[in-house]
Amino acid sequence: MQRAVLLLCWLPLLNHCHAVNPGCSCVVYSSSDRPQGGTFTSPYYPKPYPSNIDCLLYTFIGQPDEIVKLTFHHFNIRRARSDCVGGDFLKVFLHLEGSGVSEYTPWSGVLCGDLRDVPQVLYSSRSTLILEFHSQESSSSNATGFFGNFHFIDRRLFETDGVLIPGTMCDLEFVSSQSKRQYGRFYSPRYPSSYPKNIRCSYLFRARLKERIRLFFEEISLQKGDLSCLNRADLIRVHDGTDSGAATIAMLCNQGAEVEVLSTGSDLYVEFVANSEWPGQGFKAMFQFQPFDEPAPAGQGRPRGRYR
Repeated sequence: MQRAVLLLCWLPLLNHCHAVNPGCSCVVYSSSDRPQGGTFTSPYYPKPYPSNIDCLLYTFIGQPDEIVKLTFHHFNIRRARSDCVGGDFLKVFLHLEGSGVSEYTPWSGVLCGDLRDVPQVLYSSRSTLILEFHSQESSSSNATGFFGNFHFIDRRLFETDGVLIPGTMCDLEFVSSQSKRQYGRFYSPRYPSSYPKNIRCSYLFRARLKERIRLFFEEISLQKGDLSCLNRADLIRVHDGTDSGAATIAMLCNQGAEVEVLSTGSDLYVEFVANSEWPGQGFKAMFQFQPFDEPAPAGQGRPRGRYR
């Protein structure tokens, strides 16, 4: 009872979430009430958060055409185990179909430790994002919790310009035409949120006669690993042709930025394979259909850019 009274004093908007998860308390941040976004904190921040927080939900709800962006500026939750399961932790739900969670809802990650131990920016893939905060009954640390900002972003900013191939989940085709603009964007699934596990997507680019394709990967953030891409679970392959049997002219993994790839002919095929247990944010890229007589940078067809 004392814990409930303390939390109610801390958050005037706190309410009991009977329809969401019985036993949880929650605070709701809505795009309707705060279209410009705002801040969110753990109880009593910057003082240490109380012990015995059984279930406190932070629910961020945007409009149907919006996604949620969270940025942590401070993070300090006592770590009891390396995997953060048990003890004090913050559970993250990024890919929700509705506006609530239950004990059976799959989560995207569990966070604890310091700011360097967690992703500083989180995006939802749909209009709702939920954080679930717990602290142990016996917790007596001086951990100060978290502080951050939230914003609601137009999800249409991340729409891929290609056409989905019928009967597939994420295979897209981009065809050059006089009636369409000669450039556009394409993204990994759910970008800028994390991509799904165990997926394979393709992006087929078909230029007209006497045209080639230029790709420019602005950001790449896949599962981290060693420098070699040969044994990576998450990988981008670029083939100089119409399918995966064509010559591979680029193989991208880990993290990178400003990577450019040019086709030698009028077709280019991109494969994105993700089999890791902990997916990354993915990639955002631009494409352009350009005449062959347009000057090409040195090293045509080879990937160039900052890569790590």
